[in-house]
Amino acid sequence: MTIRRRVPHSFIRRHGIEVAILIVCCCLWIVYISVHEPHIKRSVLTSLGWEPESIRNKVPPILAQVKYDVDAYIHSKFDNSCYVPNADDLSQRTLVEKKVLKQRGCEQRLPQAILTGVRNCGLSRVLQFLRFHPYVEMRADLIPLELFSGSYDKNLELYRKQMPFTTEKQMTIERTPEYFVTPHDVPKRIHDEISPRIKIIAVICDPVKRAISDYVQAKARGEDEETKTFEETVLEQEKWGNVNHLNAIIDSSIYFKHFLRWVHYFPQEQFHLIDGRELLDNPDIALGQLEEFLGLPSFFDPSHFERGKKKNANSPYCLTFPQRVCIKPSKIKPRRRPEVDDITKQKLYEFFAPYDKSLSDMFKKPFSWSGRLDEEGNLAKYEEELGRH
Repeated sequence: MTIRRRVPHSFIRRHGIEVAILIVCCCLWIVYISVHEPHIKRSVLTSLGWEPESIRNKVPPILAQVKYDVDAYIHSKFDNSCYVPNADDLSQRTLVEKKVLKQRGCEQRLPQAILTGVRNCGLSRVLQFLRFHPYVEMRADLIPLELFSGSYDKNLELYRKQMPFTTEKQMTIERTPEYFVTPHDVPKRIHDEISPRIKIIAVICDPVKRAISDYVQAKARGEDEETKTFEETVLEQEKWGNVNHLNAIIDSSIYFKHFLRWVHYFPQEQFHLIDGRELLDNPDIALGQLEEFLGLPSFFDPSHFERGKKKNANSPYCLTFPQRVCIKPSKIKPRRRPEVDDITKQKLYEFFAPYDKSLSDMFKKPFSWSGRLDEEGNLAKYEEELGRH
C-alpha cells in the first residue's frame, strides 16, 4: 500500500508571499552586515567560538632592511595602511581618501589588545615605542572611561568609533590606564562586550617608588593639602606606623588585589605583565617579548635604542629608528620629590611584600623590586628611579 504525503498546498497558498519576503529580507540583512558592518559579524562569530588567526600568520616576516632603512620602513608601514605619514614626524598621519579606505578594507575595529596598568610605571614608554611597529595602530587619547562609565549602556559603537582605522593585517591596541583600577566592572564589560579572548598588557613597577611619584603628581595637580607630607598621606594618623590601605595612592599600588578582578574573567595566558624597570634597562628585550605575546612579527632591534644622554649611563633609553623618540616630560609643573625616611620606606615594602609575592607566584614572574628587603626584613640599598616614567 502506497502512502501519499500531502503537500501543505493550503499553507503555501496562504503564506507563500510572506515566507518569500522573509527569506529575501534575511538574505539582504546578511549581505548588508557582511559588507557594511563586518565588526558585528565578527562579534557574532567570536561568540560562537570563532577567533581570527594571529597577525603573524597573516603577514610575512619583516624584512631586514625594514628595520634599518627609513624608506623601506615607510613602504612597509604605510603602503597598504589606512594613513598617509607626515614626512617630518612619522607618528603624525592623515587618513587616506574614502575610496582608498574601502579598497584596502580599512575599518575602525574593536581592539585586539588593551594596554593598561598604573600611572608612573611606563605606560607612555610602551605606547610611544610600540606604535612604530609596522603592523600596529594604537589609540591613546580616548574619552576617559566613556565606555565603562555609569552612562555606558549603548556606547560600544561610540567606543569603536574612537579606534584607529586598520586593515585585517594590522592590530588595534588601545591604552587607558584607568581601566586597571576603576570602575570595578571593567573586566566583565570587556569580556562580555568586546571579546573574551582579548589580550591584556599590564605595566607595573616598584609600588613604593610609584606611590611617591603619585604623591608628587597629586601635589602638582593640587589634589591634596599642601601641608600634608608623604608620611601623613600614606600612614594612618590615629595609628601612626600603620599603612593606610584605604588611601588611593596605596590602593593603586596593591596590584594583586586589582588583578584578582581581571583573572576572574580572563585566563592568565591572556595577560602579559611588564615590569617598568625592564623598559628602562632593556627596552628591546621587553618589546621583543611583547611582540611574541601579541603574535606580531619581530621588528624591534637593540640598535633601535640608545641612552637619551650619551654621557649618562643611567639615562633612559630613546627610540632612534625609524625616528628619534624620547619620552615627553609631563605637562604638569614638576615638584621636588620628598625626602622619605628609610623607616617609612621599609614599612611600605613590608606592607606590599605579601601582595607582590602572590602576584609573582600567580604569573611566575620575578619583579625587580623584590629584593628591597633583606633576609632580616631590613631595607636594602634604595636607589632613586632612573628617569621619568
